[in-house]
Amino acid sequence: MSAARPHPASTLLLDERFEAGDDRFVDEVLASEAGRKLKALAPRWYADRRPFARRALLRYIDDGCDRPHHRAIVKTLYKLAEQAEDDEVIGHFMVAFDRLVRRKLVKVPRYDWQTRTSHEEPWLVNDTRAPVCLAPGDVESPRFSMRTRHYLRRRAFRYFRRLGRRDAARYGRAIRAALALYRDEHLDRPERLLDAWGLLHALYWGSPALERLPRGVRLAEGAALAELEPAPLYPEAWQGAFDGVLGLVTAARSRAVRSFAIALLGRAYAAELRGLSVARVRALLESPHDEVQTFAAGLLQQIPGLEGLPIADWLALLQTENAAALAFLCEAVVKHVAPARLSLAECVDLARARAAPVAELGLRWVKTKPVKTAADLDTIARLATAGAPRVREEAVAWLIDALRSSPHSRAEHVRDLLDARHEDVRAAGLELFESDARFRDDTGLWAALSETPHADARAFLIRHLTARKAALAPEALRHVWAAALLAVHGGARDKRAVVRQIADRVVARPGEADALLPLLGVALRSVRPPERRAALGALARAAFRAPALRDAIARRLPELRLFEREDAA
Repeated sequence: MSAARPHPASTLLLDERFEAGDDRFVDEVLASEAGRKLKALAPRWYADRRPFARRALLRYIDDGCDRPHHRAIVKTLYKLAEQAEDDEVIGHFMVAFDRLVRRKLVKVPRYDWQTRTSHEEPWLVNDTRAPVCLAPGDVESPRFSMRTRHYLRRRAFRYFRRLGRRDAARYGRAIRAALALYRDEHLDRPERLLDAWGLLHALYWGSPALERLPRGVRLAEGAALAELEPAPLYPEAWQGAFDGVLGLVTAARSRAVRSFAIALLGRAYAAELRGLSVARVRALLESPHDEVQTFAAGLLQQIPGLEGLPIADWLALLQTENAAALAFLCEAVVKHVAPARLSLAECVDLARARAAPVAELGLRWVKTKPVKTAADLDTIARLATAGAPRVREEAVAWLIDALRSSPHSRAEHVRDLLDARHEDVRAAGLELFESDARFRDDTGLWAALSETPHADARAFLIRHLTARKAALAPEALRHVWAAALLAVHGGARDKRAVVRQIADRVVARPGEADALLPLLGVALRSVRPPERRAALGALARAAFRAPALRDAIARRLPELRLFEREDAA
């Protein structure tokens, strides 16, 4: 049922919006509780041939037909549709009426007189939210009684049962259109599926797993819903209807109906399924429902001539996100596609896929390709951005070996690794940077590392800063130190190293004191007393040796009182 109305309904507004063909007319109908007015409106509404009126009628029925004081309009509209033999409208009514009865599964105590023992067994009872005891002749009752609810759902399906006796082909078309309307949210629990009278009888009329009782359908003793096999009413209506059943697979809005259609196709239309074109199977693979994707992946293995399918089509098929379907697809690709048909770039693209089965296949094929030129090396460098973690780890290890051995390796390749989003990739890049002489002394790489936003790369730089500081400009050094000091989480060891490095820099280059001393003040507050005393000692010794440094310390670190005695004297 829709959300509560934001304003009281108006009968004048009801007529005005109906005449104007305003889509808000339905909202006004749903909000209204003027039962007589609504009943009087029903014949005029049903007889209106405007597309607006038809659209509004179906939308109203799909709301559920359970609004307070709407009993009269629902009955009138249904009778009009039944008299007109309106298959589409009756189909919508069947779906709505199947939602009028709601039972819930409870455990009921039972006493066994033979064994003289008590036990509990599951039982379906009426949901107390639905009215149960309203008098049949009570015109003031706002909603349908439970007896009427049972009657309405049986009556709607009875229309289709009679239709099937007269015209099986028309029944098949009409019932398939109605079945496509059921939604997953209406059938989200087993008891709700069992309460869908029309649905169960249309799909499983002859199933031995179901028992039809006066109070509703229930599972037979020892049976389970998973055991349900297609046993539709009027099986002849489902024969020679391959396109209709296949269309139900894609059009159905509920898993129960899709699963029925898939099972029926596998049982009755095996030959037709083998003759499906790749385009139609691909359309099934693009379904948002995993059971349809899995079904399509299985079909793909049965289609003849797959070895001639263009690579672009295979690559498009592998973009599906359903894990079960991808397993079948990868098997089909291995069977029908030779790695030689793919370029190195296409294999790398597969290896970078988020889905692990596709990525593993792509990496396996990448390793079969020769990497001879600088362009090839640039192509495989993209493996550092692989989406599947396990595949990325293996791919980066292989990429590192290629960079070590290739004469075309450049500092840019290493820099991309150091700037990578994933920590495992940066760790591999840092190890290569440190161990390979071609990159270890590259001034540009050290300068680029000073701009890193990643804490692990910055910690690496700080550890090597004493030996590599000549490669960095003073501004870059200050940036690295400031970034380390501003790190909120962790980095205590790095901060201690920063204090020592700043103090040594000030001592070695007094000319940079004005820029570095404020940073040193921040650093001194971030470390433990032993490191603080060591830094202050080095700073004091340098100040006594270089009097010009004293003025800078007094200006930039006024809280330090290193020279008060001497000044007082």
